[in-house]
This record gives sequence, C-alpha cells and structure tokens, in this order.
Amino acid sequence: MDHIDAPTPAAPAPPLPWPTLAGVFLKVGAAAFGDTGPVLALIERELIDRRGVLTRADLTEALTYTKLLPGSTVVQIVAYLGYRLGGWPASALATTVFVLPAAALMLALAAGYGTVAALPALAPTLTGLTAAVVGMLVATVYRLGKKSIDGPVALALAVAAFVVGVALTLNAALIVIVAGLVGVLLFTPRVGGTR
Repeated sequence: MDHIDAPTPAAPAPPLPWPTLAGVFLKVGAAAFGDTGPVLALIERELIDRRGVLTRADLTEALTYTKLLPGSTVVQIVAYLGYRLGGWPASALATTVFVLPAAALMLALAAGYGTVAALPALAPTLTGLTAAVVGMLVATVYRLGKKSIDGPVALALAVAAFVVGVALTLNAALIVIVAGLVGVLLFTPRVGGTR
C-alpha cells in the first residue's frame, strides 16, 4: 500500500511593511477593472515580480481556495494574500484599501446621478436606460426560469413568489427563504423514489 504524504503547509510570506502593503493594494484596487484575470496580473506584477514577497504558487493557492467560496473572488483573493503577508490585521487593511477606490467611485457616481437626473433635458435618456435595465432583468429572469422551472408545481411556486413580492411588498430575502422551505417540502424525494 502506498504511503501518501499530507500536503505541507505553505511557508509564511516575508513581512511587508504596512504602508507598502496598503499602497500596493490601493494601487491594484484603483487600476483593476474587469474580472479576476486583470487583478491577478496586477498582483503578480506588484507582489511577485517587483517585490518578491509572494510566489506564483501562492497566487494559484489563493485562487484555488477562494474560488469555492460565495461572493467576489477578487476581494477574497486580496483578503487571503493580505493574511499571508501579515495575518488578520494585514488582511483587513489589504481588503479595505483594495475596495476603497471602487467605493469612492460609486459614491461619486451616485451623487452625480442625483444631480444629473434632475436635469429635464436628460429625462428621456434616463427613461431609456431604465427601460433597457428592466428589459435585461426580464431576459435574465427568463433564462434562469427556463432552466429551473421544470413543471407546474415549480411554475406555481414562482408565480406565488412573484405575486407575494408585488402585492405584499415583503422583503425579498424572506420570500426566498420561505420558497426554499416550500421547495424542500415539495421536491424532496419520498421513500420509494417518488416525489
């Protein structure tokens, strides 16, 4: 019988001064647009090629571990690498400064939208944009529903959730939780293999 060795834990990364850590992740957060790939390329350039505090294996490990978790993979990679570079405080710092540019931009755009939306000349443009967004949401719901609603019971549950959401204006999370519980009751296979 072959002996299988347990994986060896990754060696801790060399310490990185906190101002440098903050500067690197602020720069990556400000320059990172798009999906995971561009962010990983920036992190690779800053922390592997320029500073040599991480290896490509560290980056692969971060991607592997965080890909399984729900939520933003990029933010989780930053948090993990921050942890590797200085523990929990460095993780919190790296995550905060990475998200800061995007949060500041969203606040500026929200403030600008309030000002621009009040201009009468732009009302038709905003109406067109809103209609397009609603259309994209309906198309997304249709694609999801086509795959998920596979019978009359599932269709009735979907319609009931819609009606309750519109008529009673309940919190969407509550509707999802109740629908999930009803789904467990209705769709769990019974003893003998039937629904």
